[in-house]
Amino acid sequence: MRYKIFYTALVLEAIFCMIFALPQMQVSGMFTTITAFPFEQIGWGLRRLSLSGRAGNAVAVALYLLLSLLPCAVFFILRSRKMLCRADRLLPAMSALLFFVNYYMVNPGLLQTGVAGSGKWMLGSTFYAVLCGYLALRMLHMYTSADVRKLQAALKILLLFTMTAFVFAIFGQGIGDLLSAVEAVRSGNSISSVEAAVFGTAQELTLTYAFLVFQFAVKAMPYSMDLVAVFFAVKMLDALAQDRYSDAAVSTVGRLADFCRSALMVTIAVEMLFHVLQLLLHRYLYRVDITIHFPVLSIVFVLAMLLAARYLQEDQRMKQEHDLFI
Repeated sequence: MRYKIFYTALVLEAIFCMIFALPQMQVSGMFTTITAFPFEQIGWGLRRLSLSGRAGNAVAVALYLLLSLLPCAVFFILRSRKMLCRADRLLPAMSALLFFVNYYMVNPGLLQTGVAGSGKWMLGSTFYAVLCGYLALRMLHMYTSADVRKLQAALKILLLFTMTAFVFAIFGQGIGDLLSAVEAVRSGNSISSVEAAVFGTAQELTLTYAFLVFQFAVKAMPYSMDLVAVFFAVKMLDALAQDRYSDAAVSTVGRLADFCRSALMVTIAVEMLFHVLQLLLHRYLYRVDITIHFPVLSIVFVLAMLLAARYLQEDQRMKQEHDLFI
């Protein structure tokens, strides 16, 4: 029950990503890229407020300063509580970066880039990159000398965060790439009514669209499997926190290892099937995508889970023998 709210948030994230991936939802000046959220919307609101009059402009400037100084506020709060570490020196720099990001989000016409339409994407991505780097360094400092329970709690937080990343990869980036590929095939193979009268109707693209959906499923499958694996991993951490020698803990680790092994086998088989079918039907397809992928990290993770399961089973056996001896 305690994870119910989090899983509901994941569903809402998936719905939001799917809606945002639709081309008609990309409203110029307000919703252009998800990496610019929420800075783009804040900039749009501050600009409208600033143009409303003197009072609105004063409020907009005050909000601009307050929003940009939020990392500095966090720095002084940590300082007052004597919780500063070396990583927190990035907070004032993040405030300076926020001044830059918010200013150009309010005035997007002033940001000139080599690629048209990439300005807001660059601004948002840069800030999120710095933010993620700061959070990683902060967590390394917090948990370097932590005990087992704190390390388990930190790992659980990271696992839950990865679930949000997997949801975005499937329903945000994956569906966005699928719609872009479909639009590219459609626009690249469309003909005018005059050309259709002379040369006949447009080429049949149904099979190509089907393979694009198949390709999306192939790319989304590892992330879907990872979502389930992380779910089992969170359950495993809960069981280990209660009693790592219990049957529940050992069985949970075993189920996680078995699922990871089966998921990896299914993913590899589906990817092989996709490439073979694409080769057999390539003359009927108007878009072909061949990706050579060797799942090194997935294999390492599966072996690590199998090794952890064996260690826990051995520890449980030794503890049972010790208890019987006593």
